[in-house]
Amino acid sequence: MEKKTTLLISIVIAAAVVVATAGVALYLTPDDDDSVKYVVVSPTLMGGWLQGGDGSAYIAWEPFVSSATVGGYGTVLSWSNEIMPNHPCCVVVLSNEFASTTEGSELSLRFLKAHVESTEWILDALADKDSVEYQLLVNMSVAFTLRDADVVENALEHVKFGWEMDTEFRSALDQFTDMYIDAGIVEEETVGDRGYGNVTDFISSYVNGTYLDELGSVTESPAILNPDDPIRLGYLAGDIHQLAQYVAANGSVVGGTMSVFEKYGLNVVAATGAPYANGGSEMDAFVAGHVDIGYLGAPPAILKKLNVDADTTIIAQVNSEGSAIVIATGSQISSLADLSGKIVATPGESSIQHLLLKIALNEQGLKLVKA
Repeated sequence: MEKKTTLLISIVIAAAVVVATAGVALYLTPDDDDSVKYVVVSPTLMGGWLQGGDGSAYIAWEPFVSSATVGGYGTVLSWSNEIMPNHPCCVVVLSNEFASTTEGSELSLRFLKAHVESTEWILDALADKDSVEYQLLVNMSVAFTLRDADVVENALEHVKFGWEMDTEFRSALDQFTDMYIDAGIVEEETVGDRGYGNVTDFISSYVNGTYLDELGSVTESPAILNPDDPIRLGYLAGDIHQLAQYVAANGSVVGGTMSVFEKYGLNVVAATGAPYANGGSEMDAFVAGHVDIGYLGAPPAILKKLNVDADTTIIAQVNSEGSAIVIATGSQISSLADLSGKIVATPGESSIQHLLLKIALNEQGLKLVKA
């Protein structure tokens, strides 16, 4: 009887050890072994957040990357072009209601002409750093971003400005949409419920290249065409990616007598609430009827188009690349794999930066989960 009792106790103890061990294994995986936790932080606050030791890294757009590297408190762990070469970032988004009238359609076309011309001016200025135009560009960047000249000059090195929407651009937007669906941020049925056959069909419909095709017909205007009904422009706070709209509004670019917007007959003002903290907030302003044309990231435009049926269209690209994952200077982190178990700040789930972080971590076998 004593032997049987001893054997039973041994079995119970062994079982308890197995359960306890299994419990520990379940506790450690995946939270400690293969996941990275994220928190949402405004890019304007990320520098202080990192320096305060609240987390291990952040991903943001320029100039919030160069602010850290030039300031000496941050080091780039990975540039976004290393994660996804030539990835699209910001786009020009148009309110369909605004463009639905003959006047609105004409003003939209003229706005895009000003966007392209201003972007060309930026590219020319960047090509000659000894030019007066380059110094003017730096000065405007300082005024727009409220960052020092050395920060904006460094930031400008990492942004690719442009406007064309080619096959690679559309394919990337397909991928972003699929990522939203895989993450459950967009329900798979929503694409069909909105009347699209599939994701590719949705992007083909949402991206409208007609305005770019018609720019050759736009001529200068001798007068402002909408003096009493200005275009309400949305854009993000201090985002050097969106410098073209600031350049277009600056009278110095066209000889000091008028702005590029005025050259094409446009009265343009900041929309109610602009500048916005992120693309999601700007899209909410579109839905509320406060914005006619806006600059923001492609992913939040996609998300709001599908989830709340925002009545908008993407009509041009603004930039590609120009974001990075930043770690504290002197950190023991030396690779993406080292982010396992750490806390990383992102601008929000709808942002291109959040999606790029997911792509980068997925390649390392890591999952991104909310802290």
